[in-house]
Amino acid sequence: MTDNENPFKLIEPEGQVPESLKKALVSEIDTIRNTSTLIDLFVGNFINTLSASFSGGENTQQS
Repeated sequence: MTDNENPFKLIEPEGQVPESLKKALVSEIDTIRNTSTLIDLFVGNFINTLSASFSGGENTQQS
């Protein structure tokens, strides 16, 4: 190996990534994003409901 060669180019595969692997990766990212959104909505609305109930309904928030 010469001083100019990038060692990472040596481990780079020659072929292409299979289309099924690309679709599986995108699907996994979508699942994580959707789960995160669901948790955020549930926890956020739950905390807003609790704070409104403890404050006597004065803390009403309109979307």
